[in-house]
Amino acid sequence: MRSVTRNRISLTASAVLLLSALGCAGGASDDASREDRRDTAAASSSAGSPPSLVDSRGNRIPPTKGAPAPASEASLQWTAPAAWIPEPPASAMRKAQYSLPPAPGDHEPGQCAVFYFGAGQGGEVRANVDRWASQFTEASGGHPSPEITEGKVSGMNVMRVITEGTYTPSPMMGGDMTPKPGSMLLGAIVEAPEANWFFKCTGAKKTMETHRKEFDALIDSIHTR
Repeated sequence: MRSVTRNRISLTASAVLLLSALGCAGGASDDASREDRRDTAAASSSAGSPPSLVDSRGNRIPPTKGAPAPASEASLQWTAPAAWIPEPPASAMRKAQYSLPPAPGDHEPGQCAVFYFGAGQGGEVRANVDRWASQFTEASGGHPSPEITEGKVSGMNVMRVITEGTYTPSPMMGGDMTPKPGSMLLGAIVEAPEANWFFKCTGAKKTMETHRKEFDALIDSIHTR
C-alpha cells in the first residue's frame, strides 16, 4: 500500500509541475501576442494611418460606425498677395487680416480682413452689402451707391463690392473706429457651402486703387479645401 501511495503522490506532483509549466508557457504566449498587437498598432500609426485602439489586454477594438466627422470651419483657402503683410486678427470674427502697404503720398496702410461667423451664420448677401455701404458717407451726408459685380469663383457665387467716401467702421468688427475721409472699400462676399465668407478691404482711395488688381487676384484664387 505504501508503494502505491508513493506512486500516486509522485504522479500527482508530476501532473502539477506539467500543468504549471503549460500555464507559464501559455502566459508567455499571451504576453507576446499582446505585445505583437501593440507593435502592430504602433506601426500603423507611424505609417500615417489612424492608430488601432486596443483594450487593457492588448486586444484590438473595432472602430465604431457612425456619422463622418464634421468638416473644418476654415473651409476656404486663398493666395494672399506677396506684398500684403499678415497680422494677428483684431477680433475672433476675423479669420485672417492683412496690412496693405500705403501708396506714395498716403500716410497709413490699408487693411484687409476676412470674416467668418460660423456655419449658417453671417446673414444675407445683400443685407451685408447694404451694411457696408452705410459705413460710407458722401459730402452731402448721404450714403453712396456701391458698384456691384456678381460672378463665380471655383463654382461658388461671389458678389464684389466697391464704394468710397468717408469711412466709419462698425464697432462690431473690431479695429480703429475713427472716421476716415477719402476712403475706398474693396469687398467680396463668397457663398461657400457651409456659410458666407466676407472679404473686406479698406483704406485711402489711392492706396486701395494701387491694390485693386491684387485684391481681384486674391478673390479669383479662392477655393474649397
